[in-house]
Amino acid sequence: MERAIGVIGTFDAIIHLGDIERDVRWLEKNYGQYPIYAVLGNNDFHGGRPYETAVELDGVRLYLCHGHTKGVRRGDEGLIAAAKARDCKAALFGHTHVPADRTEEGILIFNPGSCSLPRGGAPTFGILEIENGSCRSVIVDWVL
Repeated sequence: MERAIGVIGTFDAIIHLGDIERDVRWLEKNYGQYPIYAVLGNNDFHGGRPYETAVELDGVRLYLCHGHTKGVRRGDEGLIAAAKARDCKAALFGHTHVPADRTEEGILIFNPGSCSLPRGGAPTFGILEIENGSCRSVIVDWVL
């Protein structure tokens, strides 16, 4: 995570989409000057955080979840329904550790992949550029 953050350079907030809670605590300790939005994953049991939430950043509502409770391995339907129910423009998730960056039914479906435990390819992380009510997403492939 630290190397990924170093690659990004300037940022305004950090989003962690579950697995592993100790990583979120590390982020809070080392980058606590930034807003950190985090949800629990299927491997988190005592984090005191929600499994899903919605946040608004610069006029864009984002639905955040790990994805295991929304059946992301079977498809996007659960993510889309949850995002629409919360009036969100994007649904962000992890769980599969496989990057995703597509729009379905007007909802951005975004999975940054994994910078430490990728599945099916190179390590990745994601960047969302949010400004004045619009959102641009980027998946960054890199070598550890």
